[in-house]
Amino acid sequence: MGLGMEGEIEGGIENDSGGCGDGSVGIVAFAFGTPHFTLSNQCIAEIAMRKALSQGEWRQGDVVMPAPIYTQRDIQMPRFLGRRYRAEEREGNPPPTLRIARGAIKWAKQQGVRKLWVVAAKPHLWRCIRDLKYAICEADAQIKVFVCREIRQVPENKWFDPDSTQERVRSFWKWWPREIILRLMPMFLYKRVAG
Repeated sequence: MGLGMEGEIEGGIENDSGGCGDGSVGIVAFAFGTPHFTLSNQCIAEIAMRKALSQGEWRQGDVVMPAPIYTQRDIQMPRFLGRRYRAEEREGNPPPTLRIARGAIKWAKQQGVRKLWVVAAKPHLWRCIRDLKYAICEADAQIKVFVCREIRQVPENKWFDPDSTQERVRSFWKWWPREIILRLMPMFLYKRVAG
């Protein structure tokens, strides 16, 4: 499983010919810290919104229905986007990445999504993709995962916010010690911690 930074994950290339036109495109946007007004979450929301509009379906003339978005409480989307779905979470206690990935894949299967665009903070992206691929295997789903290349255009220092209420995303130095442990943890153990 290749975990490239853009395009189709398995092939390492972007095969973006626009929306499929049959409702088979969706977006999953992972928050990076709390609350919604942190710069990282605003960047994620903007990238997800643009991708939803660019991957929309053409219906009845020139009217575009944006692609549906699965996200978290701290990613605020404008109401005009219509089809938005939120991961189950308790206020002040965001769910682990694997739980969000499992929810996103369950949602994608129910929606008939076969092409799933991922929007996440660059430091979080590797684990988001790994967890989505794991959830796809668990669910025996036929879903291809793509990464929005716009993530690479956000400067590294914009992902970390000292005003976040989640301490681990306040700085590079607070993020990486925990992240390295989670990345290196065997999946059987990670599932118990993060599932």
